[in-house]
Amino acid sequence: TIAVGIALALYFGPWDRWGWDKRPWKQMAAVLPGVVILIVAWGINIQSLLMGAAFYAWLAAAERQPRLSYIGVLLADWAILRIFVTYELREPLWFVMVLSASLLYVAQIDPGLQHQRDREKRHWLRSLATALVCLTGFYQSEVGIAGVAPVFAGLLALALEFGFIVAGLLLRIRAFLYIGTVTFILQVLWQLWRFVSDYSLMLWALGILLGLILIWAAATFEARRAQVNTLMQQWASQLNQWE
Repeated sequence: TIAVGIALALYFGPWDRWGWDKRPWKQMAAVLPGVVILIVAWGINIQSLLMGAAFYAWLAAAERQPRLSYIGVLLADWAILRIFVTYELREPLWFVMVLSASLLYVAQIDPGLQHQRDREKRHWLRSLATALVCLTGFYQSEVGIAGVAPVFAGLLALALEFGFIVAGLLLRIRAFLYIGTVTFILQVLWQLWRFVSDYSLMLWALGILLGLILIWAAATFEARRAQVNTLMQQWASQLNQWE
């Protein structure tokens, strides 16, 4: 924290008025907190890590260099991991959520990924981050979360997947919509299968219901094929314009 205060003094010092070049002092201001954090890394506390993260986030905005904020992201992730250790949160889901949030941040602000030609790179990076969270949530719903009832672990996974679907629709981001929808359907089908395996009579009822739904869907599609085709083409065209 003291290093951050000194760095701010170096950054805002009136070096021009004193006849000195201000660039070396700004560079020193940018380096100083990071060096001090590395020196005291073994015993640094969470508050100092968050202070350093806030400083580098501010410096990235002040200098208009988004990649400087990656240092802040690393420090914030470090602080969050320390919190996990403090509260003995050892499930993979928590660590994957931190990693995925960092990847999504990179996809959103990295200057090398903002051009239109980099659209697919952004898509695949978002898809990777989303898949990590959703698939780990799927796994966690099976093995459970310490201190949480098994049913709530499954509901948490469903909430995460549904949240990505909603985010994909609201933000018009294909990766969230695709991955969230696929994993949500898989999660629901898996829970239904587990339920049916415990109550075999439900298998027949679900089979009959599914058959009726498929017959109705096929009849509706045949009767309104032109409208459905037009609607699908419009939907596909809109999706191509999404992130």
